[in-house]
Amino acid sequence: MTSQEKVAYLKGLLAGLELDQDKKETKLFNAIIDVLDDLAHDVLDIEDDIIDMCEQIDGIDDDLAALEDDIYEDDDDEDDEDDEDDEDEDDDFFEINCPGCGEELYVDGDILEDGSLECPKCGRVMEFIPACDCGCEDCEGCEDDD
Repeated sequence: MTSQEKVAYLKGLLAGLELDQDKKETKLFNAIIDVLDDLAHDVLDIEDDIIDMCEQIDGIDDDLAALEDDIYEDDDDEDDEDDEDDEDEDDDFFEINCPGCGEELYVDGDILEDGSLECPKCGRVMEFIPACDCGCEDCEGCEDDD
């Protein structure tokens, strides 16, 4: 039951009492019911305004989403490329050049740990010195063991 329906019910109850319209109490009841009726209409108007504002906000939200899609569409492509670059970095590939033919080769850490690689273009064998755990840069069997 809405507020307006409740006020209409109170009006009907007051009319059913068949009170003397000239009495002060009857005038007070009528005045209270009139105020309640005005308040019920005001609440209904506010509810309608809120519904209208919500619809406008939904429209603005849709427009903003479309605008964001248009503006940031190019940036999404760049983000995808950045993600691909990050994935490449995570694979730990190293670029080396063959000293015989200059061919650029990309190898992973496992090949470097094996110690050698044959160039697929010229057949030259490249040897790799494994890194030492001591932290020195030019380590050959760790000469820092004094």
